Amino acid sequence: MKIVRLFLPLILIGVLSVAFRQDHPTEAPDEHRFRKVELTGNLRDLVELDIAPNGDVYYIGHRGELYVHRVTTKENKLLGKIDPQPSEATLQSIALDPGFMQNRHLYLYYAPKTRQNVNVLSRFTLRGDSLDLSSEKMMLEVPDSWECCHSGGGMTFDQHGNLYLTTGDNTNPFGTNFAPLDERPGREIFDAQRSAGNTHDLRGKILRIHPEPDGTYTIPKGNLFADSKDTLTRPEIYVMGCRNPFKVTVDQDTDFVYWSEIGPDASDTEPRGPRGYDELNQARKAGNHGWPLFIGNNEPYAKVDFTTDSVLFQFDPQHPINTSVNNTGLRDLPPAQPAFLAYPYDVSAEHPELGSGGRTLVAGPIYYFDPKNPSPIKFPAYFDRKLFLGEWMRNWMKTVSFDEQKNLKAIESFMPSTAFRKPIAMRFGPDGALYLIEFGALWGGNSDSRLVRIEYIAGNRPPVAKLEKTTEAGGVPLPVQFSAKNSLDYDKNDQLAYRWFINGKPLSQTTADLSYTFRKPGNYRVKLVVSDRAGLRSETETVVSAGNNPPKVTIELAEPGRLYGPAVSYRTKVEDAEDGRVDPARIQVKLTYLPTRKTVSLSEKGELTLPNQRGYTWIEENDCKACHALNDKSVGPSFREIAVKYQPKKNDPALIGQLSKKILKGGSGVWGPTNMSAHPQLSDEVTAEMVRYILSLSDEKTEKKVPAEGKFSTDPVAQGTYVLTATYTDKGHKTARPLTRQSTVMLRPPVLTAQDFDAHYELQRSDILYDIHKAGWVMMRQFDLTGIRAIDFTLATETKGTSIEVRIDSPSGELLGEMDTPATGKRRQWVEKTLPIKPVTGEHDVYIVFRNRLTVVDLMEVKEVRFRKDIP
Repeated sequence: MKIVRLFLPLILIGVLSVAFRQDHPTEAPDEHRFRKVELTGNLRDLVELDIAPNGDVYYIGHRGELYVHRVTTKENKLLGKIDPQPSEATLQSIALDPGFMQNRHLYLYYAPKTRQNVNVLSRFTLRGDSLDLSSEKMMLEVPDSWECCHSGGGMTFDQHGNLYLTTGDNTNPFGTNFAPLDERPGREIFDAQRSAGNTHDLRGKILRIHPEPDGTYTIPKGNLFADSKDTLTRPEIYVMGCRNPFKVTVDQDTDFVYWSEIGPDASDTEPRGPRGYDELNQARKAGNHGWPLFIGNNEPYAKVDFTTDSVLFQFDPQHPINTSVNNTGLRDLPPAQPAFLAYPYDVSAEHPELGSGGRTLVAGPIYYFDPKNPSPIKFPAYFDRKLFLGEWMRNWMKTVSFDEQKNLKAIESFMPSTAFRKPIAMRFGPDGALYLIEFGALWGGNSDSRLVRIEYIAGNRPPVAKLEKTTEAGGVPLPVQFSAKNSLDYDKNDQLAYRWFINGKPLSQTTADLSYTFRKPGNYRVKLVVSDRAGLRSETETVVSAGNNPPKVTIELAEPGRLYGPAVSYRTKVEDAEDGRVDPARIQVKLTYLPTRKTVSLSEKGELTLPNQRGYTWIEENDCKACHALNDKSVGPSFREIAVKYQPKKNDPALIGQLSKKILKGGSGVWGPTNMSAHPQLSDEVTAEMVRYILSLSDEKTEKKVPAEGKFSTDPVAQGTYVLTATYTDKGHKTARPLTRQSTVMLRPPVLTAQDFDAHYELQRSDILYDIHKAGWVMMRQFDLTGIRAIDFTLATETKGTSIEVRIDSPSGELLGEMDTPATGKRRQWVEKTLPIKPVTGEHDVYIVFRNRLTVVDLMEVKEVRFRKDIP
């Protein structure tokens, strides 16, 4: 009988896998067959959801809110609010009872103010559309210091009515980037052996219980210590050895348990242990998954004497022991189980498709395709028995496929071109669609959390309407050309039909192009409806204002070009057909000075932005904003706080190197105990530019109103940018809205250094340009060379045969000038060389290209580039 019991699960897995593998498509569906539908407006810090059999979605906010989304009426309603302790746990998780439609029971895991230093699992009952707080039955208490850290909090039911609850190790990780094993007196919070590695403690575990109708629970068979009579164990434990098991799901075919594990922050392997990993784990049965003695593929940590800071020995995954003075459970632990999947900060050699950067893995559900489900939005059979994953830091979603033995087969990207806003929880509904909570931009304190549904569009898909127009305003009669030619349909060879509406009235034209003349003043809504042959449609609209010509605003400079000298004379000019002569007092003009060398441009609204600042761009493209905001404190300090702190030393290369290293390695201490993620995938150059951008934020811009015509003096040692902005709003018409137009002129300093260029290729930048390779270049976007006759270079080179070219619009564009640069002797032995250039007017992308006919690397170093209006 024992042999039969051993092999029955494997036989069952094989039979199920073969059965579900038949007739499944092998090609992934087109990403454009999925669409993300927002079900709520922006809410605050949503963290978890569960779905009732009728499709209603119950979801919670971290501060205690319970909401419902009614799938039939699309209504969102607040059902009630508990009042949790404001610790890390607060309200962590929700699970609906398997008999929810009859008994209206649900389970919440949270930190109650009525208990001290515990998190509780409680059952509540809904009365009508309200959460009945008086119905609470506290079922289970889990110790929690409410100090720090890792609460876990994932919940789910299996097919047998067993409830799984994940709990974090409640251990401060900031004493070390490796395993927290500090046994010194008073340091108990820094020892995870007391919790995750303790067989008599409920922390750092996955607990499995069977809730009973009276609000109590029983212990299912097969738990790790369910049959033990040892007082040094807890029977609720199904899995031990967890750090921060964030989300959990159970395979309804096999009862295998999957969960995501948030790992430690070490970026390198050292004698104390391996680098940190996030894990996806699979438990085929109850067991020990290693933490805090092992991580990843059972990579061992070392036993450390924190008093002497010495390594004693490495733990053995086959015979792990817990010798901590803080341990209240067994000394000899069950053998450690390796991770099902593990990945570090850097690109994983085993799973490069997971990318690099900060790590916070979110285990999602397994999809079970039901061919009898009539839902038109259900996911297709291709995803049958695939596990869905989210990455909270990296903002991606992926699927995991299994082979016949439920081993890892493949990892695939899901909707890779779709923007996800920190996926934190997901479940499939009875309609076969995926319901997802997007947490929001920051680590906490978000007001942009939302519930979304990802739907699959089988068969014919609706077209996408796109509308363009030649103008948005003008005097009457106002002829306007409209075009729908960029509208599209993802179904090949589908024929599109077009209908046009003006202020709700249909027009007779049905072509993709519309010519229309507005003869009466007014504001007109122009709507485009695009339909395919099956009648599916989409629409878009725009507004045209007739009867009022937009004003034309210009700024004229006494001197041509966009480089400022000791003084700048200017004049603003406004032309408006309806207003006639414009009173200069109605023109709003401001002068802004950005004292650091920032690259500025204009948004569509005419606002100053910094999109071309490379440090800013790299911050946007990585996970920095998960822990830092511009002005507000998040899990880490705001960028502006950092800038102010280091403002006195912001130009010190040693400081830039120090902070760059901190971004690369991660760490804590300066701003509190919270550890910032490592970023080993970034280069020194990238992190240095991130630091320079952040430090520049301490330089507040100066802004003042100036007259419509005048003259202003510039700082003789200015290294920043002067920006003149003129704005005028006309008087409008009685039936046509007033229109505002703006003109902006940006004046750069006449001397540029390495960080002033907008882009570069095949070279390095610090305080100088260096490590320049053959055909390397630097570039300035939309630079006005009007009046410029020559360019001075402060440079040094040890290499013969080097030359400099100045070109416009591309690195191989029109040549304005070139010169040879004889070797100066050694590095940083600076000389000045002047390159005359051909006169050119207007704005161009200006490229400075470096070449050499003898070698390809280390051509020269450049300290400054100065533009001049005369030739010496």
